[in-house]
Amino acid sequence: MRRSGEDRHDRGQATVEFALVLPLLVICLAGLVWVANIMVTQVRLEHAAREGARAAAVEPDRAASVAQAAVNVSLATASTSTRLDGDYVVVEVTLEVPGVPLVGVGTRQLSADAHMRREDRVSQ
Repeated sequence: MRRSGEDRHDRGQATVEFALVLPLLVICLAGLVWVANIMVTQVRLEHAAREGARAAAVEPDRAASVAQAAVNVSLATASTSTRLDGDYVVVEVTLEVPGVPLVGVGTRQLSADAHMRREDRVSQ
């Protein structure tokens, strides 16, 4: 059994321990959320590149503008580049993802590309 003098010294121990651990937990959580955001954004980039390449393959005369319009549906702030590579249309999509200042991670540039066969060149 404890005496009342011992309880007085242990009274704020849990609060101090929580105050010491909380910043580390917040930093780990922010890093986890940032990594999850990067993964979701990369999947969205790949999807946008595929959609842009598909649209440009159908309309090869206006490949760049059609690909940009298709990508803008998914990612309004992404930039695209479209080129014709023989029988294929190649669309590359890039996007800058902001960092987490609390963790010290700067902005990252993500990119994805897609190749699609031009439909006006397909042999019948």
